[in-house]
Amino acid sequence: MSQAVAAPVQSGSNLIEQIRSGLSTYLRVPEDSIDVPKNVDKYHDKNAPTKSDPALEEVFRLMWALNERGLSDQQIGNTELRTRSLTTALDETLDDIAKQLDGEPLQYTELGPEPVKTKYILRSLKERGVDIQRYNGVDINPASKETMARELSSIIPAERFAYQQTLFEELGEREYRLPGVRNLITMLGFEEGNEHPAAINEMLDRILEPGDLFLSEMQILSDAGWHPIFNFYQNDLMRRFSKLALERSKPRVESEYGVYLVPLSLGTDGAPTMAAVTAERIRNSQTGDDSIFVTNYCLKFALDEYRHLRESSGRLKVLAQRTTADDSVVFQLTQKL
Repeated sequence: MSQAVAAPVQSGSNLIEQIRSGLSTYLRVPEDSIDVPKNVDKYHDKNAPTKSDPALEEVFRLMWALNERGLSDQQIGNTELRTRSLTTALDETLDDIAKQLDGEPLQYTELGPEPVKTKYILRSLKERGVDIQRYNGVDINPASKETMARELSSIIPAERFAYQQTLFEELGEREYRLPGVRNLITMLGFEEGNEHPAAINEMLDRILEPGDLFLSEMQILSDAGWHPIFNFYQNDLMRRFSKLALERSKPRVESEYGVYLVPLSLGTDGAPTMAAVTAERIRNSQTGDDSIFVTNYCLKFALDEYRHLRESSGRLKVLAQRTTADDSVVFQLTQKL
């Protein structure tokens, strides 16, 4: 596996074009040899969007396994001098949520459902006295609904379980809310980093109403450097996720896995924003030329940058940011004003 840091990329019309340009500059390959699929293509079959298949089932289970590993390993996020694991940071965030609700009932809306962390959060909120009147899962992957219904059945009664198979940005067009009930929308597992921050804020404007809460989880670029990021993308689950993304598009090809940090200019103030990019490098045995298939890209903000971007519209206020001891992961709680 290779890993590297590319040179800065200037602002482009969209995130995909910037990723392609950055990799082209660093790897010294033509831009037209780099395939950057849309993020949504990894989670459904665009020719049969409502149907699941073994590959989509595996994608869902890989994300499940990543979260299970993150919550079960109490050393993740700690340093030699400080102890605040991923689970501890999440627990502190759940205290923040319960305090904000102050006895109010809640609708829990999850963008990108996954059972391990979801069960942990729902149980913990109920232990803190929160009345969860509805769970609403939102996913483009059709493989997740049945599993989520089964996994949450001991926590959420069937009549309080709902699901929307739709793009996140289209949720605001659906009538899914309980009237008069405060909505907590979650986007966990670094999903937010797959989109330009302007697109995320636009989406939140459409789906949040005043008083609603938004909980996100991001891997951030800490003072410790790039090692936590590289270490995460080197794990076996992310490597399999990458290979699976390639296999769904280009079956039976040999490839080499790589992780690259690409600086991007997103049109925001300050220094370039880093993106972690995973890709499969494919060698043409006849011509000797390489082609690159990008399997994932995720923006990695600095902590202060992340807060600034969230509040930049003036319509969202960050209530709390809880980080792990190594400052590599943050849970951010935001309210719509």
